[in-house]
Amino acid sequence: MEGAHEKLLHLTFEEVEGSETCENAKTSSLESSKFILWFQIFIFTIFVLAGQVVGTLLGRVYYEQGGNSRWIATLAQTAGFPILLPFICYPSSKNHNEQEELSVQQPSIFVRASVYIFLGLFQVANSMLFTLGVQHLPASTYSLVSGSQLAFNALTSFLLNGQKITPIILNSIVLLSFSSSAIIFQNETGVRGEVSHKSLLIGFTAATFGSLGYALQFSLTELAFQKVFKSGTLKVVMKMSFFIGFFVTIASLTGLFASGNWRDLDKEMGEYRSGYVINLVCTAISWQLYAVGSIGLVFKASSLFSNVIINLGTSVVLIFAMVFLKDRMTGLKVLSLLLGLWGYASYIYQHYLDDVEAKAGEVKSLADDDEFYISRI
Repeated sequence: MEGAHEKLLHLTFEEVEGSETCENAKTSSLESSKFILWFQIFIFTIFVLAGQVVGTLLGRVYYEQGGNSRWIATLAQTAGFPILLPFICYPSSKNHNEQEELSVQQPSIFVRASVYIFLGLFQVANSMLFTLGVQHLPASTYSLVSGSQLAFNALTSFLLNGQKITPIILNSIVLLSFSSSAIIFQNETGVRGEVSHKSLLIGFTAATFGSLGYALQFSLTELAFQKVFKSGTLKVVMKMSFFIGFFVTIASLTGLFASGNWRDLDKEMGEYRSGYVINLVCTAISWQLYAVGSIGLVFKASSLFSNVIINLGTSVVLIFAMVFLKDRMTGLKVLSLLLGLWGYASYIYQHYLDDVEAKAGEVKSLADDDEFYISRI
């Protein structure tokens, strides 16, 4: 009887050791997956920040050097989609694709095309508003106004994606709203001279509605990933960026020829001071990097996280605009910038609290498993 008890006890200890080994392997695998995830998020973040800074500044340069076609400026924001062809055509691992196809039922071509076309046309309207805002506002002012996109996205994410709104996130929304609104009460000066209240109001209105539109678009994109594109591969990010860019480019070309603005292109190129083609090509590549990065962040994190990084980019643009475009920094802009940074810090703090809570839950789960096995000894 005693030998049987010792044998049972020995087997139980072996079971506990086996469970600990299994838990260690599971923890190691989890940490590895988290590292890969955050590395991908880091790469997408770099794409967003670099593309946003270069694209915004080149958009200002386009107008200051003699460009005046909003359709061309809008077209330049999406015409860089062909650079994604090698990534889309490059074959992925067959085993990985087979697992995805078995575990996830792919949507029909009609459903995918409908999503691409809808998001593409929606982006055309947003891009036109974005272009109008850049045309009528200094780059630093536009960057601060566009910070309201995060506040709008918090609301659309709550309504469409189930994003929780905590008091800390609400605090960031209020701060960012004040940050983007305070600057309409001053005149702006720059290389084009003083900007009138009328022009400032037009730019402010366009930038605000553009921010609202982009916020809604990001939430709809996340909803598409949740309900339609359920594959876990990064190629779906490239495909979405490519096809949205394709349909937006077609719509922009249609608007360019329908409006008759294409007849003025020769004149515009002749009057442009220098680097017309180079400006448009670099602008297209920059905004394509931005598009891939922003959609990638929606795919790997959330639309709200993506907009947090975009909002961070507005502060980076502000600095580069002062250095390269000689934008003037006023006291009201400093206050607006500080409120924006405070709002951004509030969101990051909430993300930190969520991460701590998640780790505490994992530790509690492991502790409960250990207590379960020990109770059986």
